[in-house]
Order: sequence, then C-alpha cells, then structure tokens
Amino acid sequence: MNVDEWIRQLQWIPPYHKNVVKLNRFIDISKGQIVIVEIERKPESLEKLKEWIEYRKEIGKPLIVARTYLSQAKTYAVMVKMHDDDFPVFISLPELDVYVKRTALTKSQKIRSTLRYALYYSGYKLKYRYTHIPAHRYTKTEQCRLTTFV
Repeated sequence: MNVDEWIRQLQWIPPYHKNVVKLNRFIDISKGQIVIVEIERKPESLEKLKEWIEYRKEIGKPLIVARTYLSQAKTYAVMVKMHDDDFPVFISLPELDVYVKRTALTKSQKIRSTLRYALYYSGYKLKYRYTHIPAHRYTKTEQCRLTTFV
C-alpha cells in the first residue's frame, strides 16, 4: 500500500483553528534534569509512523491518529495523540514539519511524552542536550527562555 493511501484512509477531523507553532526544539525532563531536544533531521516519509501505529494497535495501547487542516499554518497535517487528554502533535504534509498548539508548551507535562514517542518512532533524528538545571526548579520563565519557535 502506498504511503499516501494509508494517510488518506485515516479519519478526517474538522480543521484545527487554534494557534499552532512550528517546533524545532522542545524541553524534556530526564533523570531529574532539563533536556533540550532538537529536531536535527526530518524523515523521508511517514512509513515508520505507519509501522508504529500498527504496532500500538497490536499491543493494545491507545493512539489517536487523524488527518486535519491547520488553519494558522495553512497546511494539511496528520494529528497524533497518545491519550484523549493530551495535546495533539501535528506533522504537516508533505513538508513533515512538526506543529503543536501554542499553549501546549507551557503545560509540557501533557505533551512531552507524545512528542518524544511520535517523533522518535516516525523517523525524526533528535539531538539531546543535557543541562544542569534541576527539573524541580523548572519554571515557566525558564521554559519560555529555553523553548525556541521558528
């Protein structure tokens, strides 16, 4: 089956009208310290995402994947959510840029794991830069300073 065909078979959801931002890097927490995760390279296609979706279905883990249109970015995208209450991660088509809701990064506990899993298993090359900032001192001010938008 062609990659484009399986994307067309995904459920269509109404256009997403909320503010979204293109993501080049984001903040994660590992071993009690803040980690800056940067997207180094995009994949050639979303074939690995398809394999990951099938694997999650096989093992009975939740994963919500759908097609939509991002009004603010003016592009079609694939939406990925791990759970119903998580923020969605959008992968634009055909550029494969990553978008998230603008306010999602201030509540990063609800998007960090989805970003980490969705990008890694979709074939994105991620670069991790470990900082010496303890996660318990992690404030919104530090997050805004460390998070970069395009």
